[in-house]
Amino acid sequence: MVVFNGPIACMPSPPLTLWTASLPTSPCPLLSPLPSVSPQSSSHCSSLAPSPTTTYPTLPIATPLSLPHLNYGSSVVIRPTPWNQSYGMEQVWLSEFHRLFSNYYQQVWILQPVEHKPIANRSMHTFVDSAKVRFCCDKCGHGWTSMKGRVVFWFDLLSPYYSNGFVAFKLYGQQCDRCKTDGYEQAMWYPEEVCKVLTNLYNKVGQLFYGFYQPPIEKTRRSGKPRTPHNSDLCQACKDGLCVDRK
Repeated sequence: MVVFNGPIACMPSPPLTLWTASLPTSPCPLLSPLPSVSPQSSSHCSSLAPSPTTTYPTLPIATPLSLPHLNYGSSVVIRPTPWNQSYGMEQVWLSEFHRLFSNYYQQVWILQPVEHKPIANRSMHTFVDSAKVRFCCDKCGHGWTSMKGRVVFWFDLLSPYYSNGFVAFKLYGQQCDRCKTDGYEQAMWYPEEVCKVLTNLYNKVGQLFYGFYQPPIEKTRRSGKPRTPHNSDLCQACKDGLCVDRK
């Protein structure tokens, strides 16, 4: 359970959830460098079976939170979205995120899926990663594999005293090439791919805020040979200009 050093405002759910949270104007002072994590150290995650009684850091959907601030005039506006992960995969995301980011004991880091890029008074850090994923059309049942499953993370430290870290992320979908409906199908992620991208994110955060030196970025994907080439016309990430090489 995440504990905030400030009030939690319970108000009627608006279309947008406003986080009044100060963003630092400069990188936080390094308290002590922490070791980076090798992607191989997360190889066990395919067998993750988190206890149903375990609570991981996350934000309740449609619960506006007022975070403590120091009147810096900065704010973050997010539109939370449900996890919508097949087979309880949200527990893999949360448990692996908690396992990694609990190493940053100076701060409490929060992971939250969002519908759109957060709106902030200053640019948040962005990290784009790729993975092999599966899709299944809800309408016709057609299934396919993609080696270009995209996830985008937006992250930063929140004030005061840089006591909280916030990670918003979006899993991008694809359209069915048979139905070609307006909506996008949700990607089904493999556990080892979840662990890979979260390890990469952990090392990227470590490089920016905790003194990591050239952290390893794992670029390999689960083996596979999709039957058809990537179709940018059906890719949500392509339409948002994010289906490019890892940043």
